[in-house]
Amino acid sequence: MNRIGIVGGVGPYAAAHFYRRILDLCPAVTDEEYTAVILVAERIPSRIDHQLAGGPSPLPALREAVRRLCAAGADLIAIPSATTHLYRAELLRESRVPIVDLLLEAAAHLERAGLLRPLILATEATVTLRSFEPLLTPATRATYPDERGQRQVTDFIYRVKRGEPADAIRAEFTRCVEALLSAHPDADCVVLGCTELSVIAPAVDVGVPVVDVTDVLAHAALSFLADAEIPRADEDELEVRL
Repeated sequence: MNRIGIVGGVGPYAAAHFYRRILDLCPAVTDEEYTAVILVAERIPSRIDHQLAGGPSPLPALREAVRRLCAAGADLIAIPSATTHLYRAELLRESRVPIVDLLLEAAAHLERAGLLRPLILATEATVTLRSFEPLLTPATRATYPDERGQRQVTDFIYRVKRGEPADAIRAEFTRCVEALLSAHPDADCVVLGCTELSVIAPAVDVGVPVVDVTDVLAHAALSFLADAEIPRADEDELEVRL
């Protein structure tokens, strides 16, 4: 049986949402047809603090999560956190199984969809380090919120981390996305580049495609385990979910 191993705790609500999207996207009709999942949620220090402020390294806890997933029989590991992918190369050295590259999969999706001017909404660390950009095509020009806009995005991320009900803040976040798009009229899509933002993804049309990295990661994981029998997500499916 093929099993997806999920590194939880990066943050916890984003990991739970990723598991839900695996269930939603899996073509199953009975209990036994769903993809088997192993979730390990260690208490992992802030990757943002480590990357931007010299805080404690999350690597020991991440290594332990990967070790436990491998020992439990995972055939593939997914880390539902863009910021945490800075450590992916080091984790691969200790993993007996592949670890899906969320950043690479998101860049590949943009290329397939012909989207060249993404407005990327992500954590301060992902934005500061421009984590997506090395994988984008030379023709792609990413843009980001200004300082005020980034503070708003960061606030939404931490509201999700604190466990505020998603339905209560989704409309606020949608208005924020619309305002950011007004300030970036050349953007041809919005990338929800933080998996916390996936939890509160707009449920209405915001005028451009919304690329949700959680859905990108879920489709990539399912495709890998199905040995290409499950196609990569249709471009429309990875845009606004109504």
